[in-house]
Amino acid sequence: MRKTNFLFSILVALAFVSHAQNQVTFEVAEIPSEGAQYIGLRGDTSPLSWEKTIFLDTKDGRNTTTLSFEASVTNIQYKFVLDNGKEVQWEGISNRQEPLKSGKQSFSSTWNSEKFIDPTSLPKLSVTELLEDFEVVRNAVQLVHPGLYRYNDSVSVARNLGILKTSFQKPLTHAEAFVALSKFIATIQCDHTLVSAYNQEGIINSLIHRQKDKVPFAFEWVENRMILTYNASESSQLEKGDEVVAINKVPVGEILEKLLPYITADGGTVQNKISKAQIDGYSFRYNAFDVLYPLLFPIGADSIELVLKKAEGGEEVTVRVGTLSRTERSQRLLANYPDFPKAPDDLWDFKIIDGHTGYLKIGSFATDDFKKDWKAMLKNAFKELKRAKVKQLILDIRENQGGLDDASYELQKYIYQNEVELGGLQSQSRFLVFPETVKPHITTWDYWFYNLKDDEHFEKGRYYVFPRDKDKETIKPSKTTFNGDIYMLTSAKNVSGAFYLARLFKKSKNGMLIGQETGGNQNGINGGAILFLKPPNSRININLPVVGSFAAETMPDKGIVPDIPIVKTVSDIRTGMDPELNKALEIIGKK
Repeated sequence: MRKTNFLFSILVALAFVSHAQNQVTFEVAEIPSEGAQYIGLRGDTSPLSWEKTIFLDTKDGRNTTTLSFEASVTNIQYKFVLDNGKEVQWEGISNRQEPLKSGKQSFSSTWNSEKFIDPTSLPKLSVTELLEDFEVVRNAVQLVHPGLYRYNDSVSVARNLGILKTSFQKPLTHAEAFVALSKFIATIQCDHTLVSAYNQEGIINSLIHRQKDKVPFAFEWVENRMILTYNASESSQLEKGDEVVAINKVPVGEILEKLLPYITADGGTVQNKISKAQIDGYSFRYNAFDVLYPLLFPIGADSIELVLKKAEGGEEVTVRVGTLSRTERSQRLLANYPDFPKAPDDLWDFKIIDGHTGYLKIGSFATDDFKKDWKAMLKNAFKELKRAKVKQLILDIRENQGGLDDASYELQKYIYQNEVELGGLQSQSRFLVFPETVKPHITTWDYWFYNLKDDEHFEKGRYYVFPRDKDKETIKPSKTTFNGDIYMLTSAKNVSGAFYLARLFKKSKNGMLIGQETGGNQNGINGGAILFLKPPNSRININLPVVGSFAAETMPDKGIVPDIPIVKTVSDIRTGMDPELNKALEIIGKK
């Protein structure tokens, strides 16, 4: 009898352990007064859901709720929301991400404000942890990445992996691990493969975005010179057109040279890398300079010393200015410059110049972040061009770094006057069945690529090629097509969907390209779906594509080269000139 009771007790204990749960208390403060009674929580792991709100209890001035999670859950993502039953207001920040520990724990937050973590307070990652992360990265890249051997052979891939592994032979801080991974990932030469500034978890997000280590100005690289465009500092000595000669006694040419090996781009499009190593200052877009400069050139204080070459007179002056967080800089830029873009839809514009020339600016295809109806904006713009009998259109995509394909497809309805074939590129992957060893370390928005073996395909060397019906399709003129001359303005920023748009536009011979060579690459780019690969210990998110588009024949290692190349000068910034737009207007004027 005692033996039976003992066995029964063991079984009960095992059952309890298998169903053990961890209790987490969530609390949020500083909620907008007009919505405090509607405060709730949504997230990615049961009992949380992205579709249904769990409301918080409000008592004694505190807003809290306690939830139980299965013991197997090690990480959660969530956001606080205001849900009045008719509409849901989400926090305007990245998803909150927290590791879960056994037992009870609490997370305290401030509404719409990301948690600050001091990286110097964190222990280093051990060699054992780093080498475990290395194996996860190595395995995923070698088994999944469609463009791994586009610009590298097996020898160079092995060498670059060896350099990464060697760097992991000693304990590293999260910052040092981030830098080491960035340098390896950049060797793949793929714009869609990067140690991302987006989708990072709390520690990394705080490390690269929340520190007060950002320069208090925006700038462009022109003729490899750092030219100031906007001032967010408290010093009136920083003026548009000034040249920053050195930061903390390091010449800016040395800074740029050291940054470039850590920045991703498709193939040898160096100008695209340089465009990422500048700061536009937009709150909704990250720049590689903001992320990498503080990691490679630690500031160590809340200020930096600048050597400026003044636009007026050319004299050199030394100025010490305070550094800022991204949020502080954004707030100052918006306060100092009323027309400064606040959201991606501010990068769209339409007007008719002098009654006879249309100007349509599409500076982003990130239309999932739009507050406006972008389809209606396009429809109304081309309707107005037709009503006003405008026969000249300047299509400005210089700020466009891609986004949703749907936005590009919608624009195609209006700009192609001749048939243009979509073909010339083959879709290829490295696998037919997604490797099981990689699955535990990835997330994404859709998992259609898990099984590709049922799709029509054939083997070609290391790859599986998927002939797509779309490759045989053509874009044909329609009743919505603009019937006039089109001048597309391009820049080195144009990657992804913007690269494809410029590629098709040039292929169509529907108009003239004016500006700089785009990013992207004529040999094709990688995409299809983007995986978020997170090694188990550092949790540093790496964006990884699963399908590549490959040119049927070897093409120049370049982006799309414009019909009329324009070289921007320092004088253009200092005088406020727009050489690409002026060239288009000059050609129109001659017509």
